[in-house]
Amino acid sequence: MLAPLPNPQHCPSVLACDTSQQACSVALALSDGTIIERLEETGRGHTEKLPLMIADILTSSGVSLNDIARLGVTIGPGTFAGVRLGLAAMRAIRISHRLPIYSITTTHALTLPVQKMPGGNGGRQSIVAIDARRGELYCQIFDAQGIPITDAMSHTPEALVEIIEEQGVTRPNIIGSGAEIIATQMRRVEFTCLEIPPWPQAGLIADWVARQEALEESTPPPEPLYLRPPDAALPSASSYLTRQEG
Repeated sequence: MLAPLPNPQHCPSVLACDTSQQACSVALALSDGTIIERLEETGRGHTEKLPLMIADILTSSGVSLNDIARLGVTIGPGTFAGVRLGLAAMRAIRISHRLPIYSITTTHALTLPVQKMPGGNGGRQSIVAIDARRGELYCQIFDAQGIPITDAMSHTPEALVEIIEEQGVTRPNIIGSGAEIIATQMRRVEFTCLEIPPWPQAGLIADWVARQEALEESTPPPEPLYLRPPDAALPSASSYLTRQEG
């Protein structure tokens, strides 16, 4: 259980989840400001774990979906199956209980612990670098207040270093599963690799959602953020016909 939000002032109750990376997490931000979280590090099995974790956190806290006012979810970049799973779960609850979904990019979610650091982040910018495999990183640059300087993007480490230098980033904090990868390429910029979890935390996402302005009723549901085609290609029509003929 995380510490209560300071001065909650009737915070809206929030159910949030993240399945975009190598962890599966679910959290409740209650109306009194208390945040309850479940997080399990797992490379696979999100599909089986997420429904059980949602049911567990609701049952153990004595909260029903009828008590929830808002939903929160990461939209990527991340694993294709993971991003779709989290969105599908929150969209199902949105439809059944007519709740607004507040979306946050995986890269933005990874900066939330930095904003919570004791004494702040030292006025440093943040570079989020997620290992996207195939020699690329999902990345985004944020200013000292956690506001994006660039869009989320997919680049090689070498190309990302060029972008960092072009943006005039100085003494940044580097976050994410690709932090060490990008650190080996940095030559002209002084930096710090922060030792924080390399995946989003649903508790911090629920906290963030509770602090946002109310969405318009006409706000459409969030869409997944994909920065490149999936690693697994779909079978072609010709291969399907070959199997049928065989």
